Amino acid sequence: MPKGIPLTDEEQAKRRKEIFDASVHLFLNNGFNETSMREIAQAAGIGKSTLYDYFSTKDEILLSFVENELQILTEELAMIAGEAINAREKLRNLMFTYMEYLARNEEFYIKLNYQVQRLAVNSLERIQPRRHALQDLVRQAIEEGVRDGSFRPVNSLLATRVMFTALTPAVYTTRPSGSRQQMMEEAYRLLVEGIQA
Repeated sequence: MPKGIPLTDEEQAKRRKEIFDASVHLFLNNGFNETSMREIAQAAGIGKSTLYDYFSTKDEILLSFVENELQILTEELAMIAGEAINAREKLRNLMFTYMEYLARNEEFYIKLNYQVQRLAVNSLERIQPRRHALQDLVRQAIEEGVRDGSFRPVNSLLATRVMFTALTPAVYTTRPSGSRQQMMEEAYRLLVEGIQA
């Protein structure tokens, strides 16, 4: 908890966002390993001791940023999951929202995903419940489709993991076979035809 004059929850959230924004900018431009806590504090317009009141390490900043991003994406997908639409349309909307999120965050994903994967095991375990919550929204849509006959009976969790894994190359590729939108459409169609009844 930051020391000194107490900040409201809103002020603390604003300060954390400023630190996230400054950190990610430096990580992307200078490299994660090349960026120091002092540089982050300077870019965020705060003292180094104030930065340490919020985050003890760069890993902690990156982990918290990823947690925050997963929370935002999960909330967005949860809105779609709650809509009164058929399972096919729901699954499509969920997966395209996910792919569009990847497209919007391409630079972060390509440059910093490796750094996220190399975080300590206990850090990755902290992220897992958020990743699972995201997967479960898609899994539930697949199960809805199985129940209403839109999709054939499949292992819904495995199908969800395959979809997340297989759709990422449609967004990020060094060898495009069409526009990003065309590749997203084609990749999605290939996957969904595999589970259609």
